[in-house]
Amino acid sequence: MNNEITALARDYANDSFFTKVPVTDSMIEAAQGKLGVVLPGQYVDYLKTFGHGGIGGVEILGFGFDGSAMFIDDTLEYREFGLPKNLVVVENVDEWLYCLDCDTGKVVPWCQGEEVRSATPNFDEFVLDEFKDAIDNM
Repeated sequence: MNNEITALARDYANDSFFTKVPVTDSMIEAAQGKLGVVLPGQYVDYLKTFGHGGIGGVEILGFGFDGSAMFIDDTLEYREFGLPKNLVVVENVDEWLYCLDCDTGKVVPWCQGEEVRSATPNFDEFVLDEFKDAIDNM
């Protein structure tokens, strides 16, 4: 797990929410099977460390207390509206989605009817940017 993300979660514990449910390899394998993708390692590490949640209102989708996988539900829902099959929803901010491109490991914004725009090079950089922006706005 990225040490900087872990440090931010620790330092801003009072302004964060994480489920921290135990995520097993079989849960990851089941999710990958349902979605038909291989989840990049950085996202898997996040899921196993934090489960679901974030800092300062940022909500990175993962596994809930009951073991449900919000990222699966959102991804399958938005595939009905044209979300490409290689993308997995990792944050839903209403106007658009942030999705993990399982082919490249990049995080891209997606909105129905629009072309994929700029990308963050990897999941860890995306989370750091989101958390730091949230902290700056507290």
